[in-house]
Amino acid sequence: MSSKNQLSKRYLSFFLLLSFVNYLTHAAYFNHQYELFAFLDNLWIFTSLAAYPLFYYYIRLLTVDEKINWKWSYIIYPAVLLSLFSFVLYFAMSPSFKEAYVYGVMYQKDAYDINTISIIKLQIIKNTLFKIIFIIQVPLYAFWGCRMLRNFDHKMKNFYSTIGHKNMSKVRWVLLAFVFASIVSITSSAVGKDFFINKPNLLIIPAITHSLFLVAIITVGYFQDFTIIEYNKDAALVQSQDIDKAEQPPEQNKDCENVTKQCLEDLLQSKKIFTNLHLRITDVAQLLGTNRTYVSRIVNEEMKTNFCDLINRYRINYAKELMDNPENKHLSLHDIAISSGFASISSFYRVFTEMEKKSPGKYREIKR
Repeated sequence: MSSKNQLSKRYLSFFLLLSFVNYLTHAAYFNHQYELFAFLDNLWIFTSLAAYPLFYYYIRLLTVDEKINWKWSYIIYPAVLLSLFSFVLYFAMSPSFKEAYVYGVMYQKDAYDINTISIIKLQIIKNTLFKIIFIIQVPLYAFWGCRMLRNFDHKMKNFYSTIGHKNMSKVRWVLLAFVFASIVSITSSAVGKDFFINKPNLLIIPAITHSLFLVAIITVGYFQDFTIIEYNKDAALVQSQDIDKAEQPPEQNKDCENVTKQCLEDLLQSKKIFTNLHLRITDVAQLLGTNRTYVSRIVNEEMKTNFCDLINRYRINYAKELMDNPENKHLSLHDIAISSGFASISSFYRVFTEMEKKSPGKYREIKR
């Protein structure tokens, strides 16, 4: 795998390193390492506020950007600025003020008078700003991230006939898990860390939630090899052909204009090209003597579907023909799946059940 393909994995490693700072800060807090916690809390401001924007950009590296685009660094400006402000306050406080802030504000001990100290009031304002920014970020980046994943899946379904590992559904589930973990964090923040000091058994709830999220992101990130890089490589192989077709004058481009929905249906039915596991929309366009823009327009606008679903419909119909034929009783469902153009029996089961509202095994049983 090339270094470009590894970029998203290296970026994810950086993201996990920042997550470690969060764990370290909480460990210092709950183990009453007051001085260490007072310092790490400034870093925690950054790592916590930067988490969502950075995970959002991880999704961009999977679905949009082939390399890191530094103009997007503005998404972590709130985290950087508030963290710097926190450091300024930290170094501006005297040891006695630090003690009053840590014990009186962070550990909620009543013995400290914190209402008359201006710099501690600024710390409280900082903490309030942190909560406001964090709460605003969660729905925004979740929405933008889901939209990006949805657009990428739509692009894949309009180019490939078999999605398989190209699907980003697992990344979407990780994003939703991140949202859930953040809701737990917001709830924990609302009740206060000191609440868990008095009830340590309840600490297991946020601890397990965040740990499961990290396990999920590590697992999905490790196995997610298909990215926008691979798609762009495949698209580039036929890009020149598309450009040549598009730039031809109308009188030389009649083959494109004459391609109709019926032409496409006749091609799929007569040549059964849908049985090709690796069939792409560009292959269909080439057989029709046109480019993928025209084929996409027919599929999307006239047939009201996407390329992947269209091909899968033909595959399912062909699989049903095979199962309806008594001469094919000796064929296993795996044989039928492969003969119909599916990559595996599991993908065949999934698509068949989705389209026919019953499993292929049940369908075959009824036909017998």
